[in-house]
Amino acid sequence: MSNQVITFVTDDNYLDHAKAFMVNCRRQGNWRGDFCAICPVTPGCLELQNHGVTVFQVPESEWNFMVKFWTFDPYFRRWEHALCIDLDVLVQDDIQKMFDRLSKTLPESISCDHDDGSILRGLQHWDEKWESHSESYSRLERKFPCVNSQMFNAAFIFYSPSSIPSDTRDQLLAINAEFREINPTDADQMLFNLLFYDRLRIAGKDAVCFFGHDYPENRVPSESRGWKGDEIPAILHYTRWHAPWIVKCICDDGNEMGGYRNHRLGRICHELYAENLAAFESEFSSTIGRVDE
Repeated sequence: MSNQVITFVTDDNYLDHAKAFMVNCRRQGNWRGDFCAICPVTPGCLELQNHGVTVFQVPESEWNFMVKFWTFDPYFRRWEHALCIDLDVLVQDDIQKMFDRLSKTLPESISCDHDDGSILRGLQHWDEKWESHSESYSRLERKFPCVNSQMFNAAFIFYSPSSIPSDTRDQLLAINAEFREINPTDADQMLFNLLFYDRLRIAGKDAVCFFGHDYPENRVPSESRGWKGDEIPAILHYTRWHAPWIVKCICDDGNEMGGYRNHRLGRICHELYAENLAAFESEFSSTIGRVDE
């Protein structure tokens, strides 16, 4: 067992994406640490255990849009460093070195990527009736002044499990219950920001960024983002709209669809995804019937 873990949320519908991602971590990211799948109690998900993947089982009654909050459960203190990540990403550089760099900020900091806009704007995006909820928003601002600050993206969360209070998930659910009127879809990212904002720090472009920011023409210095222009992101976030498993093509005008090609690896994204998925059984051989010497 390693002292470092990559955790992710999956169910049977995302199981292939989880398998391709884990192979991607090993083959393109040089990862030799642990994996932990946060998943429902289904035969498909539980079968991951037979391939050396730790499985954290979530009761069916608790399976909702806030399931990611289980990554803050005390269970994860068995690892010293943890990265909770969404599956709509591609690893394109050494994530073991990324862990080593970011671990220097622990345990105080929680590293993420910035999102566009404020926490408040994120809530209003999902609250179709936000204009009629002014009292709730005023109450939220009094309790959480950071609501007007720039939001961090919760697709990448690097943290020290031992630094997370045992009741963190309960605190997050309590915030949601108190302000349910303005978070009708149970969106998790804004709640995460509200609770942890004082600890959140930018992971840096050499760790993670939106895939479009790493296109060759966009590798330029940015004072506002703190980029020098020569960073090599270990992980690119493609978002669910451009996820690596989506088959994309060349447009009629000769331009590539967004997320068609990973330029660092020189690979078409959906082809690399398919290749990694097909390699899961060989990369994560079954432990059933294995006899350790």
